[in-house]
Amino acid sequence: MPNVVFANRKGGVGKTLSTFYTGRWLARAGRDVTLWDVAALLGRPDGVITKRLRLSPDNQIPVAPRGWVLVDTPPALDGSLPALNEADYLIIPVIPEAQEVAQLTKFLTMLADTRSARPFTRVLGILPVRYIKQWPSNQAMVGEIHALAAQFGHPVLEPVPFSRAASTYSLRGGLWRQVANHLLAQERGRAEEQARAA
Repeated sequence: MPNVVFANRKGGVGKTLSTFYTGRWLARAGRDVTLWDVAALLGRPDGVITKRLRLSPDNQIPVAPRGWVLVDTPPALDGSLPALNEADYLIIPVIPEAQEVAQLTKFLTMLADTRSARPFTRVLGILPVRYIKQWPSNQAMVGEIHALAAQFGHPVLEPVPFSRAASTYSLRGGLWRQVANHLLAQERGRAEEQARAA
């Protein structure tokens, strides 16, 4: 199954929570999921979160996974590039704030400039997180994210609203469910392509 990388060149933009919650929704949909590099946040020494959701042993990206592998990358590009080069899908979390959007511009430029290193990686989307729709500044920044995404030819996923449920690891409110649904749609599309090719 595919490797899904959550990456951004900046820290504190929701990569870890996006990785964790997307994994939980995929597991709830009956998929086996291995999370890579979220152990420090979750503090699970045995590596098992649920029957279908586990942390990667030895903190290595699995070579032949049983199911989905979701990778939470470090903010520094040196740590992110190896995972990016192995990714089937890339999701780019970003907080809708001016400084974050400026960093997103740099990250998207780097991706475009180094595209030949990742010919099979598909940007599934830019994911605004911690979105507060009542704030005009957040609305304006989501508009800028859409314009930037269009410039680089990438989709923008439905924003994940700010919620206290995220800090309690609750699935209340369906946070990040739409990301898992996008991945499941990709899975169905791949299966249909393989059936047509057979």
